[in-house]
Amino acid sequence: MASSQPARTDRTRLLTAVLLACVATLAALTAPTQAATAPRTTVNPVIFVHGQEGSAQQWQSQAKRFSGNGYRDDLLYVHEYDTSLAGDDHAIAGLEALVDTVLARTGAQRVDLLAHSRGTRVAQAYLSEPEHAAEVAKYVNLDGRTASSPPGGVPTLAIWSGLQPNGSIEGARNVHEPQAGHTESATSAESFAHIYAFLRGRPPLTTRVLPEPPASVEISGRTVHFPQNRGLAGRLEVWRLDPATGTRAGLLPRHVVRVGADGAFGPLGVSGREHYELAFVRAGERTNHFYFEPFERSDHFVRLLVSPPGGVADSIDACPAHTALTVVRAREWRSGTADDDRLRIVGTDVLNPAVSPQLRQILGLFAFDKGCDGVSHLDAALPPFDRVPFLTATDLSLPAEANGGGTIPVTQTMRGGAGVDETLAVPNWPSAGHTVSLLFKDYVDIPSGG
Repeated sequence: MASSQPARTDRTRLLTAVLLACVATLAALTAPTQAATAPRTTVNPVIFVHGQEGSAQQWQSQAKRFSGNGYRDDLLYVHEYDTSLAGDDHAIAGLEALVDTVLARTGAQRVDLLAHSRGTRVAQAYLSEPEHAAEVAKYVNLDGRTASSPPGGVPTLAIWSGLQPNGSIEGARNVHEPQAGHTESATSAESFAHIYAFLRGRPPLTTRVLPEPPASVEISGRTVHFPQNRGLAGRLEVWRLDPATGTRAGLLPRHVVRVGADGAFGPLGVSGREHYELAFVRAGERTNHFYFEPFERSDHFVRLLVSPPGGVADSIDACPAHTALTVVRAREWRSGTADDDRLRIVGTDVLNPAVSPQLRQILGLFAFDKGCDGVSHLDAALPPFDRVPFLTATDLSLPAEANGGGTIPVTQTMRGGAGVDETLAVPNWPSAGHTVSLLFKDYVDIPSGG
């Protein structure tokens, strides 16, 4: 009998240990912030600050590259602000609030901060306050302001495009990419390699956007007025498409969601192999149709940009007999040499040195029938788009059908993309009641280049 007491004691201790382990596991499952604190201490959250006329669109590809290199999606953030305002006070205050929120949410001690163009003005002003600089581990300055020393004394990487061949921040690590465009300096795979190595002290495993299992892909984002980045309420419909014609597959959308005043939607499950239309519907307003290449990886920074009343889109001549297109890419459209981009709408190449000169760093092209006269003029950029940063427009007649029963194929051939053609087919919705936006990826996935 005496010899059995230690055995029972050992069993009791074992059962107690198992019970405590179960309790700890349950606590971890029901308290995600505490459970996630330990691994997050070795990986700082990353915040990206966009530039003039920008949004989270300039962060989409890099966020997916970070995700493909092991960053959890809840460690990746973007600070959006209203770039129609001249001053930066609102943007600096918003960044301060976001940093505080991210630190509280993740349990991290510091963040890594990336900023592009005008965003570097915001970031450098933010870092000029010592209490703010203390919360930033590393800073990446993307083709923006120069400085005589690393802002706030924070270790700094500065990447410069061909627009600023002599750009420099003294005391920082300066990298020059003379072939890169202004926005490309923030969105390219080459820039990602420099950014990741600077933040982590080692090269990334890959600079490609790695596909996920098609059934695992989710999208989320916001519908906003451009460039104010203010949310819009309405109904969002997600339609699966026939990629050859752009027509909707099936009688019902894949998702129908009510979008609140902040414009946020998702996450919504999609297939990584399918083409989709996101239709944004508001009572008394034109329906906004957005078309994408397949989402091969989950994307939590989808932005549906809608021009507000009095915005630039008011200069588009809308009529029931013609379609108006907006074609967007977060990498500059270039033309003028055989090695530059090509963008063909119903077989007509709409890029030329007059419409998309390299110095204007074009990201968005509007194609519509000026005067609704059925005649195309492709030899000049249309005003006022020729004076709006990063935008241009061309006079292209695209006949419409009342219910969008016809197809408009739009094909890009990206410079440096090994001649790969990528086509989005969209219905020919009449511009009197519909806007049509096409969003091409800013990279071509060439497996041999991974």
